[in-house]
Amino acid sequence: MNTTIKMDIKEEAERYFTKHYPRASRKEIEKQVEDWQNKIIYSEALVKFFLERVGPIENKKILDVGFGSGGVAIAFNRAGAIISGVDVDPELKSIAERNSAVNNAKIDFKIYNGTELPFSDGYFDYVISFSVLEHVSFPDKLLNEILRVLKPNGRFLLTLPNKYYPRETHTLAYFVSYMPKKLANVYLKLLKRSSLEDDNLHFYSYFDILKMLKKTNYKYELVYKDLTGMRGLKKRLILLLKKLNIHYTAFLKQLIFIIEKL
Repeated sequence: MNTTIKMDIKEEAERYFTKHYPRASRKEIEKQVEDWQNKIIYSEALVKFFLERVGPIENKKILDVGFGSGGVAIAFNRAGAIISGVDVDPELKSIAERNSAVNNAKIDFKIYNGTELPFSDGYFDYVISFSVLEHVSFPDKLLNEILRVLKPNGRFLLTLPNKYYPRETHTLAYFVSYMPKKLANVYLKLLKRSSLEDDNLHFYSYFDILKMLKKTNYKYELVYKDLTGMRGLKKRLILLLKKLNIHYTAFLKQLIFIIEKL
């Protein structure tokens, strides 16, 4: 292996999160480090989910919005996708590029301003964004941009934490996402955790995302789970929610949207 690109992702993560989150508890840092260390392995499950629920990815152009350490993009590239990625932090770009090189992946990582994507209309077959939108300052503008760069009938897989899940997934604090911002920061300070501003952290529900999507300039529809072979109460419940235009993930820890551009 070329020593100029050799890296230890654990050391990179320790250095990055200690530098950028000085008020974070040790538990918060350890969670982020573990996430980076296992990102590629975890992302292989995301690839499988994508293939089952979203569509084939071999030779498809896919944009990863918020690439972080690059682990998700690497997993999708290994599965045959042509991957581009955007993020706002030049330091993350350097880390992701080294991580990509070590793992023999070919990915086009770009820096963007958080709202305007540096790609032409209808460029991508798919867009993916995993646990990123909650850190974005103008999520409504970004969602509009994502739909802009999607091809007609292209699909966008979006995941983010559910505002109404009791234990918040970043600070690891219970019920902080239920509180007004000022009270939440006081609560986090007492717990010796990072403030919401440290991670530009926002909280959204399923219905908040639907409101943002409705404000975009594009027509779309939500793709629901294929219920073929499913029986019993769970199937009836999912069908009832579908009639009410509610996806079953509205009640889970992680919100999952598959959005098809019309």
